[in-house]
Amino acid sequence: MDQSHLHKLLGELHEELLATHSVDPKSRDLLQHLTRDIRAIVDAPPHEASPGQYQGLRGRLSEAVAEFEASHPRLTTAMERVIDTLAVSNL
Repeated sequence: MDQSHLHKLLGELHEELLATHSVDPKSRDLLQHLTRDIRAIVDAPPHEASPGQYQGLRGRLSEAVAEFEASHPRLTTAMERVIDTLAVSNL
């Protein structure tokens, strides 16, 4: 997998997460967890993120897509790009 491509997508998703407002407390909590997970991967030195981190992120992103699909289409599109990239890379 091209780490730079994944990091680029994660950076874009991180920006979308930070720009997302007007959500209920449960959704805000989910967004905050995703933001922390993404920062942990992006801030780690290259190739130091564990497969478990990617798998956990992929699962939480799938949950978030279901949560935000109707209300935040740009956010879910960014999430789906990351999910697809992780799926192709078998992480």
